[in-house]
Amino acid sequence: MLRGAGAFAVLTVVAALLVLQPALAAGVVLGGALVYVTVTWPLVVVGLMLALGPLDLSFVTGGFKGLFPQFGGLDMNGIRLVGISAALLVVVATDRASLAQLARGSARWYVLFLVWAVLTLAWSRDPLEGARLLFKLTYPLLVFLVIASPGRTREEVVRVADGVLIGAALILLLNPFLVAAGGYQFDIDGRLRVGGLGLHENPFSFYLLVVILMCVGRFAVRGGVRYLLLAGLAAAWMTLTLTRITLGAGLAGLGGLALYGVLVSRNYRLAGAAAGIALLIGLALGPVALERSFGFRPSFAQLSSYVADPVGLFNAVSWSGREEFWPALVAAWGTAPLTGLGLGTSSMLMQTVFPPEAGGVAHNEYLRLGVDSGLVGVLLFAVAAFAWLGAALRAGRSPARGVGEFALPALGGMLAWAIISATDNAFDYYSPFTQFMGFLVGGAMVLAREQEPATSLDPSETPGYLASRV
Repeated sequence: MLRGAGAFAVLTVVAALLVLQPALAAGVVLGGALVYVTVTWPLVVVGLMLALGPLDLSFVTGGFKGLFPQFGGLDMNGIRLVGISAALLVVVATDRASLAQLARGSARWYVLFLVWAVLTLAWSRDPLEGARLLFKLTYPLLVFLVIASPGRTREEVVRVADGVLIGAALILLLNPFLVAAGGYQFDIDGRLRVGGLGLHENPFSFYLLVVILMCVGRFAVRGGVRYLLLAGLAAAWMTLTLTRITLGAGLAGLGGLALYGVLVSRNYRLAGAAAGIALLIGLALGPVALERSFGFRPSFAQLSSYVADPVGLFNAVSWSGREEFWPALVAAWGTAPLTGLGLGTSSMLMQTVFPPEAGGVAHNEYLRLGVDSGLVGVLLFAVAAFAWLGAALRAGRSPARGVGEFALPALGGMLAWAIISATDNAFDYYSPFTQFMGFLVGGAMVLAREQEPATSLDPSETPGYLASRV
């Protein structure tokens, strides 16, 4: 009886919304279904979100932030984020083993950072914008907790990684048709830039970088030309995005893996693959990045003189208007250096003080965190990030079979994250980028738990040999 009455009430509300707000009705129905499915099969939903990667779902609810524009806008992407986050919170809160993870070093500092972020909402000048950001900050941790759950097995995590790479291959093979349908734009200098699955060029390039790092990790552990081919295809699309910060992030991530392969693990297959792909990206994207940055291609001597004069370098680089509002954000941070002005305040300032062309966000995560959560928040997040980095490095030293497939891209991804945050909004890209950090670190920890002894007198013939070299 009660179930029937509840179903009737829900159907009545949905029917009314279909008449008054069809797009909102679609969002409510799909969002409710997502919550139910996520609570029932959390790993399946997390794996699906990882496989879909950069897919933009705003078209389901009438376009980007097409709902409730008076409150800053909402679309299916936001509904998906809120619904899945709420469901995953329920999953974690109702599982004693998952709750125990929150007190461990790999999650403890991230939890403390989120607690502080919630507290800052009390003095935020825009709590609603702060709540939006809070969900984006929380999502990578929830993915990590679901993946690194004490009951998780190696086979489950590897299947999710398989799905990510299969999804990436399909996305890259279908993207020419999406570009032909209008998935491109010309910048102010007339250069053609391509995106993917409805995404802007920048977040699409960050997703491609994750794919490259995962392919390099698999190639280092398993071998297989197919992983190099997929990495090469992703690198080719990356160069077409013409994203400068991805060039720096890619060189940092891949360069870090190459050095790790040479100096730490003595895995020269890893070093060669990482260095080779980094060289290809640098040769293809470097000239365009220099032109976009300086307005011309400086010579090696000119670049050397810029490096010797950091102030001159900053003044010579085109920051696309960032140099206009970064000082204002620094000044705002200076009014409350320790505690910040509350989560969401930096975005409120950007949206009210500067024109829409500025993008409405800080384009620098260090500044955004500083303005919103103060030095306390910046330090807490830094410690949380280093905790994840340390967990990936420790897992990578394990002799467990295949652990390098996750530990290596986690290492490269964390290095890339630090670079991306200097001029872009990595927290906003929870779907194409930051969720993968939680997945890769969690996956490395799962595989490191399942150490398998060698079964051959020749260690190079055992499944765990290459992983132990990583």
